[in-house]
Amino acid sequence: MTEAIVVVAIAVVLAVALVLFFRSLAREQVRAAEAEVKRLQAVLEDVKDVAWSNRELSPDMSTIIVETIRSSERSYRPELKG
Repeated sequence: MTEAIVVVAIAVVLAVALVLFFRSLAREQVRAAEAEVKRLQAVLEDVKDVAWSNRELSPDMSTIIVETIRSSERSYRPELKG
C-alpha cells in the first residue's frame, strides 16, 4: 500500500515538473515569436520608408510597394482601418 502511494507521489511530482517545464518552454517561444514580429514590422516600415523616399526613381513601383504594405496592415490591424 505504501509503495503504491510512493509511486503515485512520484508520478504526480514528475507530472508537475513536466507541466512547468513545457509551460516555461512555451513562454520562451512566445517571446521569441513576438520579437520576430517586431523585427519584421520594423523591416516593413523601413521598406515603406525607402520606397517613399525614393519615389522619384520609380513612382509607380514606390506606390505599389507602399500601398501593398498599407493594405496588408489594414487587413490584419483593424485599428488602422478608416
